[in-house]
Amino acid sequence: MIPELYEKCRSLVGVSTTEYLGRIELLATQRFAVAAGAVQCPGPHPLFLSSVMGWRAGPPESELYPDGTADGFVPGLPLSGVRLMGAGQDLEFHEPPRVGADVTLETTVSDVELKTGRSGDLLFIHLRRRYTSADGTLLTTCRETFIAR
Repeated sequence: MIPELYEKCRSLVGVSTTEYLGRIELLATQRFAVAAGAVQCPGPHPLFLSSVMGWRAGPPESELYPDGTADGFVPGLPLSGVRLMGAGQDLEFHEPPRVGADVTLETTVSDVELKTGRSGDLLFIHLRRRYTSADGTLLTTCRETFIAR
């Protein structure tokens, strides 16, 4: 299954998808700060944008996979039926996010690698996520890797 998935994902390297995430709401940023144990700061915590996995209500629990993800977790990638695990992030903060800002996310598949581990084939998926405000200001760049098995 993983080798076939590798071929499908590999064909998407360089492909970007863009989605409107929504408006940064004060209450959501306050809840994030409390959950993260962050000291109160004048605006949203810099990690807010890359840490929020979904800006909408999300699917019912019955539609979640055992790893807690759902279809469309990585837009454009056919990842249903595999388990995903985060394997690191590299963050670059350009401008601080502001409450009330409308945010758009551009996700690009940077690379896909097929490796063999003790438990079998593993797929390493490298993404670049760029968070921008409505006026096009780049807020945060997140380079992250997921392992699929």
